[in-house]
Amino acid sequence: MAAACADNNDSTDQTSSTSTTTTTTVRAQAPETSAPASTTTAVAETALIAWEDLENLSFELEGDTIELEGGESEISYGGASTTTFLLQNRVTQGDLDDDGDDDLVAHIIERSAGTGVFHLIVPVLNNDGVPEPQTPVHVGDRVIIEEISIKNGLIEVTLLDRQDNEPFTVITQRKTIEIDLSEAEPQARVVNTRPLKDLPLPELDLPDISIQFEAGAISATESGAIEPGQRQTYTLQASEGQALSVELTAPLGVWLTVDLGYFVLTPAEDRVQEAEVTLPVSGPWRLTVVSTHGESVDYELTATALPLGPPSDPSSAVPLPTIPATPSADPGDVVYLTIDDGPHPVYTPQILDILARHNARATFFVVGYLVERYQAIVERIVAEGHTVANHTWLHEDLTTLSRESFDETIARTQEILGEHAAPCLRPPYGSRNAFTREWAASHGLALALWTVDTFDWRNPGAATIANRIVAGATDGAIVSLHDGGGDRSQTVEALDDALSRLSDSEIRYEPLC
Repeated sequence: MAAACADNNDSTDQTSSTSTTTTTTVRAQAPETSAPASTTTAVAETALIAWEDLENLSFELEGDTIELEGGESEISYGGASTTTFLLQNRVTQGDLDDDGDDDLVAHIIERSAGTGVFHLIVPVLNNDGVPEPQTPVHVGDRVIIEEISIKNGLIEVTLLDRQDNEPFTVITQRKTIEIDLSEAEPQARVVNTRPLKDLPLPELDLPDISIQFEAGAISATESGAIEPGQRQTYTLQASEGQALSVELTAPLGVWLTVDLGYFVLTPAEDRVQEAEVTLPVSGPWRLTVVSTHGESVDYELTATALPLGPPSDPSSAVPLPTIPATPSADPGDVVYLTIDDGPHPVYTPQILDILARHNARATFFVVGYLVERYQAIVERIVAEGHTVANHTWLHEDLTTLSRESFDETIARTQEILGEHAAPCLRPPYGSRNAFTREWAASHGLALALWTVDTFDWRNPGAATIANRIVAGATDGAIVSLHDGGGDRSQTVEALDDALSRLSDSEIRYEPLC
């Protein structure tokens, strides 16, 4: 049985382990001052309740005998009416009856079909290692237990709850309940109630997700599932003056916040599920789904960012390039190999050797500062019939850039490529927003993504990468590979293997742009 220190020295939290051996503790008593030096003081041994005992606990609840087996129990009342009981793995240890022995407090969830999810606190007194469960105390329906502790012989439970007139799907307050065992039956009372201003707990945050708009779209929808007390943040690059509308489709108790870190448009305590705002500043805006619901729920988040200004005159609009710009007239399937993040002094020449051996041509999406450093490799790429295209100057996430910074990184890379630059742009990470395509078009560049992601940058093994290339090699497929950004020896080996396996397929490998 593992034990962790609690906030108060009177109690500790225990969690279950694979061991079911009864645990004992030895308490050393101080020798009496009047005893001779040669006298040995007896050592008292006190048995503790084992986790196995709790998993098979038997207790009375409202006239029914609940007998746990392996921490679970089920009572059927006929038909489809069934109530289940489940022991939770957090148990609090401390002295409840002032006898010097460590007692336990068990947390059991009672789930009744169609009625609720009730949280039971079960005091378990220690009678020389034998568990003696006391009358359970209901502390709430569909609440979130934060902490259970024993302080000065009293059980203290801190939980997230709601006011009496609010629906069960809402969590709006933190409540502390004190349970006293000095009477014939446990007595529970609320000792503290505090409203929640910031929901939920920060340690339950999930990794951010970037919202990406499809070509020509002004809105995007993200879906997901969220647990009680979690928050899921989405980032969306948008500009000052844009009209932004966000709609959250979810049960009550799941809320939406819109902010820019220091600039909060809809705080959590407003508890809204939709927002329409004109953005006061540009930046990567955060759209956060906040769950105060008592259970795991599904949701959909739709964000719409309208373009700035009136609709443009189609005759004066910047044309959006397409890729491939000129589809091949030759018969047969065509696959487009694309190589990102170079040039690299080791791996790029090796990839060029493989492509030459298999009579394959590709497009290399290159990083500007590396082009400046390895111009001879770029010259070889072009001389051998491949194309080079823009992958930004420093491999920046374009959705995080202002228009000025976007123009700078793209223009600088175009300049270093000079006449070799193909008319396309691959956004690093594939990251794009409502403006990326239009801003790229102003430089005469089409966005070039991919249809087959080999995930070679994760180094999953050469065989795995090769299998993904072969499986995805259908007509028009755009295969994503990397020659820079890390150890690409697996990619080199995989490309040679895949092209060898496909050598009888009559597939042609052409530059994408």
